[in-house]
Amino acid sequence: LIELAISITQPKWKDEALAEGKMIEIKNELGKIPFVIGSVADIREALTNLIFNAVDAIPKNGTIILRTRPDGDHVILEVSDSGSGMTEEIRQRCMDPFFTTKEKRGTGFGLSIVYSIVQRHKGTIEIESEWGKGTTFVLHLPSAGERIEIKEEEEIEAPFRPLHVLVVEDEPLVCEGVIEYLIGDGHTVETAANGREGLERFQAGRFDLVLTD
Repeated sequence: LIELAISITQPKWKDEALAEGKMIEIKNELGKIPFVIGSVADIREALTNLIFNAVDAIPKNGTIILRTRPDGDHVILEVSDSGSGMTEEIRQRCMDPFFTTKEKRGTGFGLSIVYSIVQRHKGTIEIESEWGKGTTFVLHLPSAGERIEIKEEEEIEAPFRPLHVLVVEDEPLVCEGVIEYLIGDGHTVETAANGREGLERFQAGRFDLVLTD
């Protein structure tokens, strides 16, 4: 999941960052850890949001590091950035819904979503930060220990038919992420940047699915 999240977020931490004149490197230091019982989609979303947040915290050039390690009956996942860090007041409030320091570029939901996902997985999250010295988010997730066995021969693939999907989305970064997911699952995609363009494409084509907000 960590490697997938790094790949999915590449348009943000590499392409978009380069367009803004900054260079960001992502590293992973993945220790051997036991299984965690949880939702693949939720944990992937949490990782994606943490990477996006780390990119926004880096004003010029910097590094993001993702680490894993076991800790008793928990697994620890860390996302560290070499960005601007937080004041104590911001650190205390950064996971509140609607709270953002990004003005028009932020919704104030990214970190609150991470917090709710960690809570649903019966985990905890800590924030280590110092102004001017970067930030580390430390997620503690309960370990499944040795109770899970994955047997390849028991996996059954569901019947699959590639879909032709129309994505109507005015946020380029969100659009890129959705396209990445869909193409990765073998679907074909057309996009529209607004409702009018979406209606025109819909009327002119044949689609199995429309994704829009």
